[in-house]
Amino acid sequence: MEFWRADLHVHTVLSGCAEAEMIPPLIVERARGQGLDMIGVADHNSAGNARAMMNAAGAGLVVKPALEVETKESVHLVCLFDTAQQALSLQDLVYAHLGPAPVEQNDPFSPRLLVDERGLELGRETRALFAATDLTAEEVVASVHDRGGIVLAAHVERRAHGLLGVLGFVPPDLELDGLEAGPGGLLAGRVASSDAHRLLEVGSRYTVFESESACVEHLRQSIAAGSFRSGVAL
Repeated sequence: MEFWRADLHVHTVLSGCAEAEMIPPLIVERARGQGLDMIGVADHNSAGNARAMMNAAGAGLVVKPALEVETKESVHLVCLFDTAQQALSLQDLVYAHLGPAPVEQNDPFSPRLLVDERGLELGRETRALFAATDLTAEEVVASVHDRGGIVLAAHVERRAHGLLGVLGFVPPDLELDGLEAGPGGLLAGRVASSDAHRLLEVGSRYTVFESESACVEHLRQSIAAGSFRSGVAL
């Protein structure tokens, strides 16, 4: 078994609520400085910068391509994969279930930048990435599992977009792979992530997984077995 210090919920400049500094080379530099072995790149309803992040990482840092999908119930789910192709396949589904793009001048979450591994702008995403899809949580979980990924309920206690904050309970038929600790103290059985929108937040909350490898299936097994511990960087 190996130990993997991971922050599985990090945003890039593709999330309109993230700072302009959240570009691949700076995120990688910060993650390495925080002693992380693994990060999950989970922009809102998109994996558009996943390949750039994976290319920027190089050796010594595993990047899991991910999306933070907003469901019909206004719940956020972090959907993690091993390959960019898997994540982009889910992105295609998510894009098909997003509402229409906003009028640009009235969009409070702009710009949403697509960048390369150096952080140079390739384009701008005009879809309404901050909006809810019309996919239910159950549909999102099933779609992720069909593509070989795992699903964590994001910042689960948060009133806005947290599963417990919105619904008040975990639906018994919802086949989540884990729960992510929300703001405040860490709780047993919860994965901790930073939900970083600024560089200083990357690695501020983390999880150490005891796992055979960094593949998502082994992470799922680690969560199911309780072979992990969460922490806060001081």
